[in-house]
Amino acid sequence: MKKEKEKKKKRAKRPAVPAASTSVPPAQADTPVEQALPDAPLSYFLQTAGGKWKCRILWALRDGKGLRYSELKHAVAGVTDMMLSQSLKELYTDKMVSRKQYQEIPPKVEYRLTDKGAALLPALTAVCEWEGAYASKEQVSS
Repeated sequence: MKKEKEKKKKRAKRPAVPAASTSVPPAQADTPVEQALPDAPLSYFLQTAGGKWKCRILWALRDGKGLRYSELKHAVAGVTDMMLSQSLKELYTDKMVSRKQYQEIPPKVEYRLTDKGAALLPALTAVCEWEGAYASKEQVSS
């Protein structure tokens, strides 16, 4: 009992440490200092399309037809419901995908690439070609 009280006191005395953030908040991203940094375009890319799932979602939508949530979940292997939902919300907020909700029962929602999202497809294609050229060679030599 006494040890628990001591632990609580120690925790209470510790200063709160804010969580480290890897992305630049939108308000700060437009500052002259951020624009002057050589990696500013990369920072913007990582903020809008970076992470484990966003590029995979964009790639799944590459053919131009709208996909429903369940179809996206099937197309993006390994993604959890929470991560798919969160990533779709962020992509929608950043205008990378559009969301169309149909007024029917059961509810139907389709996601499509916007022009902004489709503009990334050549870069994603280049990444896939790069992977094809190098990943298979490294796996063989390992």
